[in-house]
Amino acid sequence: MNRSWLRCLFLSVSALGMFSALSCGSKQQLVSINVTPTGSKMALSGLGQHLSTQFTAVGSYIHPPATKDITSFAVWKTDAPGIITLSPSQPGLVTTTGFACGTNLGVTANVYSNPSNPAAGSVISGQATVDVTIPECTP
Repeated sequence: MNRSWLRCLFLSVSALGMFSALSCGSKQQLVSINVTPTGSKMALSGLGQHLSTQFTAVGSYIHPPATKDITSFAVWKTDAPGIITLSPSQPGLVTTTGFACGTNLGVTANVYSNPSNPAAGSVISGQATVDVTIPECTP
């Protein structure tokens, strides 16, 4: 009787282990990106001044659920390159050009499912905005 009880316990533990292994067989999947700070304001004191703000991208994953800093992994873009530029050597670092202003300028972090051919896969994006003001400029 003891042997069959031990055998049953062993089989139950083995089955639980197999089901646990199978449920986590997929790789972790990115489902969203949160870019911060959002609504950042950069007030230049005059033409030609350069100010910088560091943006951060945090990815939310499923299977298993987790959040990770993906700032250095994301591909960064801006919709206003004449007003703000992105550093090629420091991911997420935005610097003003010093010669233009604007509001709600987009800063986007993208992660592509197929980085070698972005058009062939899917993309997960997160966006924040920044305002740039200069006394001599009206957006």
